Amino acid sequence: MAKLTQEMQDLVTSEFPFLATADKDGNPQVGPKGSLKVYDDEHLAYVEWTSKTAYENLKATGKAAVAVSNKAAGTGYRFEGTAHVYQPGSAEYKTAKEKGGLGDGTAIVVIDVERIYQLGHVPEAGDLLVEGAPERRGC
Repeated sequence: MAKLTQEMQDLVTSEFPFLATADKDGNPQVGPKGSLKVYDDEHLAYVEWTSKTAYENLKATGKAAVAVSNKAAGTGYRFEGTAHVYQPGSAEYKTAKEKGGLGDGTAIVVIDVERIYQLGHVPEAGDLLVEGAPERRGC
């Protein structure tokens, strides 16, 4: 998996991230995720409250992208990878909730960060910064 630097982690913590998904037909969906946190240096996680479009897309495809930027600095990152949706009552949900310091919801989503792209007002915008081999893992 790709590792988030401290700078990347700080940006996710301090700014408002957006989650992008697509349904099985490729139709895009994007929306803010205020509960999204750095889970560890290879994962992001959030509490799913609505169980609507993004949730259904993640269950169907497992593909997620998170974009976060600092408008004033003109910098940011896009994190792409595989999402794991954990339901209340499962051991994975309990572990993710405790480890991630997350609240209760209709699900907890943990994203394996597999690729990191540069965003912002720089010539390198859109460039792949880090790519890691996807790994199948639990919490």
